[in-house]
Amino acid sequence: MTKPPHSLRTVNLEGAARAAIAGSVPLALLIALGLPQYAAFAMFAGFAAIFGQTEPYRQRAVTVGVAAALQTACMFAGVAVSMIGAALWLQAAGLVVVLVVAVCTLSLLRTIPAQPIFPTFAFVVSALVPLRPADLPLVTTIILGSVAWAWLVAMSGAVIRRVGHPRAPHAFRPLAEHKHRTLAPLRTAALWETVALNVVGALVAGAVAETIPGLGHPYWAVIAVVSTLPALRQRHTVVRAFQRFIGTIGGTVIAVGILLLEPSVWWIVVIAVVGQFFAEVFVARNYAVSLLFLTPLALAVSWLSLPEAPELLALDRVAQTTLGALVSVALLFVGRGIERRRGRALGATSTIRTV
Repeated sequence: MTKPPHSLRTVNLEGAARAAIAGSVPLALLIALGLPQYAAFAMFAGFAAIFGQTEPYRQRAVTVGVAAALQTACMFAGVAVSMIGAALWLQAAGLVVVLVVAVCTLSLLRTIPAQPIFPTFAFVVSALVPLRPADLPLVTTIILGSVAWAWLVAMSGAVIRRVGHPRAPHAFRPLAEHKHRTLAPLRTAALWETVALNVVGALVAGAVAETIPGLGHPYWAVIAVVSTLPALRQRHTVVRAFQRFIGTIGGTVIAVGILLLEPSVWWIVVIAVVGQFFAEVFVARNYAVSLLFLTPLALAVSWLSLPEAPELLALDRVAQTTLGALVSVALLFVGRGIERRRGRALGATSTIRTV
């Protein structure tokens, strides 16, 4: 009997469904309880379920657990910054620590996504949510409960596979081989070159964004840089920066159109579910298309925690993303110049393509 061919589409749908459920259920619960201002914490916790999607489940349990711990630590770091009203230099120092820890951790895990997008996003937005000391117990409960839920959702496939695989094996994606992980990358120049690219790019983009009059949300320039720069042993391409620019503009237009309709908070939940699902479906195929869904998700959920005029959000989002993409491309050419001068590739710009 011929085994039915496995479909890549099934892989994407399976992981996309878990990612959407991991973030949307805590978000819906917060809205039902009348606590939409804490929506960002649920969203960042839910991102933990994105990691390790093709790994064997025993290894995935570790990967998602470490990713959840990383997201949690970054959110609490952001909360600490928010509550003490830290000066800009201290926020920058916190960002550097987050980038160093996130790049090293994700590189050692050899996971996808390998860029420190989600830990950085968790830190910078958490630092902006206005909180009081009295809010800390509730925020702690939301964060810990949401990351625990994300871990359970990520691991739920093990039970589903055990029950359903014997009946319809072609409906399940093949799992990847067990990854060999060591601490050896910490002793390589390649890893620290990757760290340096992210730190320099983020600080430059953030500093320039802070100096532009009339624009807010400088953290979007930082996010644009860290999501565009390559991970360890990936090639830095102008194409990825261009895809992020195009996808962000399109996604911003969609998000502003939705927010101008003044949707209810429950429609925001729908946007989050649809956005997360289709962002995961398309992320490995076309980064620009993925951003058409991820950008409305990020803007809509952030808008719950930090309500602002949609027009201003759109202007800032496009301008800061453009700035971040330009900084990333500038680092690309600087890196290529260094490569030519010393005769070997930077750790972050080898022959492996960026996905």
